Amino acid sequence: MTALYRYSLATTLHSQRYVAPMVFFLGLLAVLTSGDSGPLLGVYPAAAGALLACATWVAASVVNVQEPVGRAVLVVNARRSRDVLIADIAVSATLCSGMTVVGLFYPILTGSHVVTWQAVGIGALAELTCACVGIGLGLLCSRLVIGRPGYSVVVGLGLVLAVVLAKPLPPVYPMLFALNSGRTPTELFLPFLGYTATGLCVLAATAAAAQYLATRTD
Repeated sequence: MTALYRYSLATTLHSQRYVAPMVFFLGLLAVLTSGDSGPLLGVYPAAAGALLACATWVAASVVNVQEPVGRAVLVVNARRSRDVLIADIAVSATLCSGMTVVGLFYPILTGSHVVTWQAVGIGALAELTCACVGIGLGLLCSRLVIGRPGYSVVVGLGLVLAVVLAKPLPPVYPMLFALNSGRTPTELFLPFLGYTATGLCVLAATAAAAQYLATRTD
């Protein structure tokens, strides 16, 4: 598994497909959070939402780095296609971790906020939740499931909007709403642990679905 991770990471870095979503993420942060002087928790919904969209883009890019023939050869050498997918998820999580760190501290450096470690911790849980959900959506938009790039983009945009705007659909909408509810970080801690656990479950479910659909297609 370590060799697969290193290979996937090296291939992704060499392709530079990660650059566009990361630059887009920085642009969104600059537009949405720079110069804000409100409560710190009120800034993190914008950062988490931006991370959700860019994590979707990153995960799809990581999976799509390998052309179908090259991926088939890699799967044969790895012996299990599931291991290749897990390595891609790990690489996507690595890249999203970097964006999470930026999303946590960029608003602090460019705005005027009362900073507490409790608020930063809640922001970290929010961004990790959105990263997990975004990676899962990216898998569903990748070449493993959708072969045509145009359809992939449309489906990706639709899924991101759905999880952000659909009120009954956890965990993203209720989590972002809670950040603006005026509740203290202490009051939000337990619910946000639940949101993060739900985000991990979403990632596991979408990974299983992508693996199943890819296997059926093959």
